[in-house]
Amino acid sequence: MPARTLILSKNDQHHPLEELGGRLMAWLADSDAVEAEESHDAAVLEDLAAYDLCVLCATMSELTPEQEASAIQFVRDGGKLVGIHSVTVIDVERTAFTDLIGGRFTHHSPYHEFPVKVIEPGHPVMAGVEDFSILDELYVLDRAPAGAHVLATAEWDDVTQPLVYTKDVGAGKVLYNALGHDQAAYDHPDFRTLVLQGIDWILDA
Repeated sequence: MPARTLILSKNDQHHPLEELGGRLMAWLADSDAVEAEESHDAAVLEDLAAYDLCVLCATMSELTPEQEASAIQFVRDGGKLVGIHSVTVIDVERTAFTDLIGGRFTHHSPYHEFPVKVIEPGHPVMAGVEDFSILDELYVLDRAPAGAHVLATAEWDDVTQPLVYTKDVGAGKVLYNALGHDQAAYDHPDFRTLVLQGIDWILDA
């Protein structure tokens, strides 16, 4: 059976995340492994029992505590979660989701083209992807993600920042991809590859 997959895409004042959600739906349309549905209403997070995977293209600081708590419990109970870009924009007091995703956004570089370094070329998420450059924001987190398997990084202010990583949480798994500010990233073939291979990997993991 295909994996029931929820894509929550919700625009904020800085990110056209509903466009990203639409692209994900198109990219996954021919997949026999995924049965995807998209919502722009964060209330869908309040009951995730029907899903195997939740893909968050949303800014977590805009969710209610109940929606956030449901997403956390979903993963702890064995669900799979993929977070894109601004999912790490979290209110400082919401420590439980920060622990789940691995870190909290503090600031980003200017919008510019920067090199991405592949750390684990043998990992299925990174298959066929070599070091590349992308026009995007380079997100800086408040911590190194504890217990994470870092797959790709970039440098900002002489500090290595994790850009793509996976981690186990309870009985479930999380994959975070910090790229994806706008259409320039969505158009990049390596961004698309990382997102789709990330979904394939986490469903099989």
